[in-house]
Amino acid sequence: MTQQHEQASTTYLVIQQGPQAGKRIEIWKDRTTIGRSRNCDIFLEDITVHRKQASIVLEAAGYVLHDDHGSGDSYVNGRPVKEQLLIDGDQLLFGNTQLTFFSQAAATRPIQFASSRGRELHRRKTPDASSIARLELLDMQGAKRSFDLQPDMTIGRSSTCDIFLEDLAVSRLHASIQQLPDGGYELEDHRSATGTFVNGLAVTRSRLNDGDVVQIGSSRLTVRLARS
Repeated sequence: MTQQHEQASTTYLVIQQGPQAGKRIEIWKDRTTIGRSRNCDIFLEDITVHRKQASIVLEAAGYVLHDDHGSGDSYVNGRPVKEQLLIDGDQLLFGNTQLTFFSQAAATRPIQFASSRGRELHRRKTPDASSIARLELLDMQGAKRSFDLQPDMTIGRSSTCDIFLEDLAVSRLHASIQQLPDGGYELEDHRSATGTFVNGLAVTRSRLNDGDVVQIGSSRLTVRLARS
């Protein structure tokens, strides 16, 4: 299980075109479903996408895209596919929604790092995990995920948030994290109904320190700041 989470934390999709353009979505399960149904792991707000369009499955060779609808309208790099092994940088198209697949684990060329808004692309040597500031999420189902900290991130129950928490105790836009001029990060509560807590204390604004535990609804996010 540890190996899966380590690989999953470096694998994600960035929506490049469509109603949710700029959103980054972590791939952290053995099977990730994609479609217009809210029951899918990746919910696409696009009426041209099937309710159950496709899935990304972790297999021995790597992550494989499967066309679950069978209509031949799941595309990788402009070609319709039924089953396709994904590599870093592949362009996926479902309906009018275009996504880029990023996987450091599978990469054979310099990695492109995308911000949560999909605006900043950097080509550099793959960094050590300790050099990346991140949040480690333990959600209400006990599932673990990891999110790289970006200059501007939103957290909430809305599927448009960078960190989507499917929890009725969480407001649609519950909180946000912004990078400070000195490189640190600040957490802000957006007048949420149930509050935002850092190390057990309710906060409106709070500078984040390494090891801080942020509680939002039933989810706990542990702050892991980069080591210089």
